[in-house]
Amino acid sequence: MSLSDFPASIVVLYIVVDPVGNIPLFMAITSKLDPTRRRRVLVLSVIIAGGILSLFALFGVGFLEYFGVGMADFMIASGLILTTFSLYYLLRPYEQAPVSEGVEVAVVPLAVPFLAGPASISYVLIISKQLGPFLALATVLIVSFLTLATLAMSNFLLRILGFLGLRLLEKIMLILSVAIGVSLVRRGLLMIETFTYKYA
Repeated sequence: MSLSDFPASIVVLYIVVDPVGNIPLFMAITSKLDPTRRRRVLVLSVIIAGGILSLFALFGVGFLEYFGVGMADFMIASGLILTTFSLYYLLRPYEQAPVSEGVEVAVVPLAVPFLAGPASISYVLIISKQLGPFLALATVLIVSFLTLATLAMSNFLLRILGFLGLRLLEKIMLILSVAIGVSLVRRGLLMIETFTYKYA
């Protein structure tokens, strides 16, 4: 992955974070909040999720490399996590999110695990390993802004697409996430195979 792959990393991380798919959840759990508190929940959840992903972008690779985890290991583990979580949310029946009257939902479940979950954290580690921590951080910041903008337009998107339209778009993005996860596993296995063949 080179500097030219930076725009693609933004698109992929946006798909993995999936703010569009989280619109029904966001609207459901903030339905009893007034507009001011709803905006506060939105901003706080994105800040917390972005902060968590930023920490992994800057320090996650060094921490894991201390334990001897290599690039191929990153890719296979990330691909398995991304595929598993994407399939889970793709195949599970729709469940109405619990309604909350407090801003604590900005932390759980909005920031963690829906915006900064295992799949997005894993992909940030991949970006950090391949592009470097600072481009990974830039990717996280850009995707955080796009996520904030997407969720801020929840009412507008719901009126335009309707609930079924949002659900359909969510499923499409989850299918893309599954494909990305499978690709990461394949590339990781190929790296191991190439390394084994080269040094056999």
